[in-house]
Amino acid sequence: MNRRAVLLLVVVGVIIGSLWLAGVFHRRAPAPTVPAAVTPTVTIAIDPGHGGRDPGAVAGTVLGKNVNLAIADKLAALVAAHPGIKAILTRQSDTTVDLLARLKTAEAANAVLYLSINVNSYTNPSVHGAETLVDNTRPRSDPSWKLAEFVQRELVAATGARDRGIQSQALYLRHTKLPAVSVEVGFITCPQERAKLLDPAYQEKIAHGLLTGIVDYLQATGALPAPTPPPSAG
Repeated sequence: MNRRAVLLLVVVGVIIGSLWLAGVFHRRAPAPTVPAAVTPTVTIAIDPGHGGRDPGAVAGTVLGKNVNLAIADKLAALVAAHPGIKAILTRQSDTTVDLLARLKTAEAANAVLYLSINVNSYTNPSVHGAETLVDNTRPRSDPSWKLAEFVQRELVAATGARDRGIQSQALYLRHTKLPAVSVEVGFITCPQERAKLLDPAYQEKIAHGLLTGIVDYLQATGALPAPTPPPSAG
């Protein structure tokens, strides 16, 4: 090997050594991964009123239990797509479920609220509108009243139904300590409102209104984090 070749090898070696010391050929450590923020999940109980041997409100061949379940299914689907919330249904088919068993199901799942969905009926077919019921043993300081306010407001806003307000009466919901309301989404004995209640698109509006009210309540009570406001432009 001549001197020129030796000199060239020496120069190349020096260059490679310098680059190695500079870290060019060192394996770079992977960038540390930042764990994604975990949103705590809260459970809500959705009760499709009546079912099985109990038809609920009836108007001709229209049975309230079926309308209740259709709306509850739509609400459960919306909840499933909402971060931080999961829903349990007290019934998922046309079955008879004891009222106290429904409450026990919600409590066993550590639900933070209980919402029963029902359609209404009355002897006068002109009576229509939506209302939310709270058990009459609940004092005004009970969170059920706040839940009722949010749900009733958003249900009316989403559907345009007549606002019949929040009513207090004796309900089986007195047998749980959970914040609990019964939502009467409309009267199937009113022909015009019955047609809406049987319309899947209107049922979807009801479900959206109920979900918005539930989310508002959860955020107001701190059970669900409120959305972070966007940064100001200035």
